Amino acid sequence: MKPIIGITTFYDRKPQKVYTAVSDSYVRSVILAGGIPILLPVVEEVELAEEYLDAIDGLLLSGGEDVCTMRYGENPIKEVEMFCPQRDDFEINLFIEALNRDMPVLGICRGIQVMNAALGGSLYQDIFTQVDNVLGHLPKKMPVDTLFHCINFVKGSRLEKIFDTRNLRVNSYHHQAVKQVADAFIATAFSTDHIIEAIEHKDKKFAVGVQWHPEDLTIKYPHFIKLFQALVSASERNEN
Repeated sequence: MKPIIGITTFYDRKPQKVYTAVSDSYVRSVILAGGIPILLPVVEEVELAEEYLDAIDGLLLSGGEDVCTMRYGENPIKEVEMFCPQRDDFEINLFIEALNRDMPVLGICRGIQVMNAALGGSLYQDIFTQVDNVLGHLPKKMPVDTLFHCINFVKGSRLEKIFDTRNLRVNSYHHQAVKQVADAFIATAFSTDHIIEAIEHKDKKFAVGVQWHPEDLTIKYPHFIKLFQALVSASERNEN
């Protein structure tokens, strides 16, 4: 059976109802990589994390709103406009339990930030006010499948091996980023202005976070499917 990849979702609040939603690009990328995507609704019953994980083989932490600054011991600055405590609670519990099981995890944009904050790291609340000489990372008027800036992989990193290169052009849609890397992780990719673009767990089978949005690039730039293939491959069941 193909590996089942659970994709986290967000609350889509409409005037009359609240919906569970996620970009279809995540779903299509998992399918293209050979996995079976299922959506994981945010629930306030965080203890359901174990039951969710019993049903999947790999976890994909999707993008979205800011992580609550209290998660890393800071009050929010004015540039922080929205966070969702329920989603933070749910995803952090889900991620920690997945790590306890050594289940493969891929975090994208907000996902890398959840991973880092969950294990004691910190975030820049807004790189444009908190980082000197920062370059563009949030081109609001450009399509999401547009390559925007370059990143460099650390030699010998898992990501260098996945993409078989030390340099990559990526898209970029974020105003927060990893600041102090949690002890369990190592930073393995940087933009030219030294913003951390990827982290990898030092000990686990596959626990990788990236700051860009590869799910929006897999159709137009097929080499980005390699990242999802790596997640799916790591999530394959041992039938022996």
